[in-house]
Amino acid sequence: MENIYYTVLFSSVFCLFYLFLSFRIGYMRGSPVMKLFFKMNKKITEQNLHRNVRAHANFSEYVPLFIILLLLSEILQTLPKQILLIVCLLFTYGRLAHAICFAFFEHNPFLRISGMLFTYFGLLFFSFNLLWHFFLK
Repeated sequence: MENIYYTVLFSSVFCLFYLFLSFRIGYMRGSPVMKLFFKMNKKITEQNLHRNVRAHANFSEYVPLFIILLLLSEILQTLPKQILLIVCLLFTYGRLAHAICFAFFEHNPFLRISGMLFTYFGLLFFSFNLLWHFFLK
């Protein structure tokens, strides 16, 4: 487990945030399960529901790819732990910023653009690093 420490840590954090986004969608759709926990007073617009569904779907598209690349990077020990941590933190910011932008704001170009840039950076960094490692071995 020591060699996949960041995979375990960040997978858990991402899973908790994914569940938060899932519960939020359930609440907005009027799920009977959510009604057990939350009083539903306000009307949810179709646009607001759509933006939250997009935040949830987008999160679920990019995070699994990142976790796979992180796991491979840790198992193959292609990078120092400090670099792994920095890339993980930048990717995490990217995913949280983008999800928060869509789930809680009507328009926030800073969160949306910075979120996607840091998401792409994390995926590209690990992809190129693994390819570099593959072709050098």
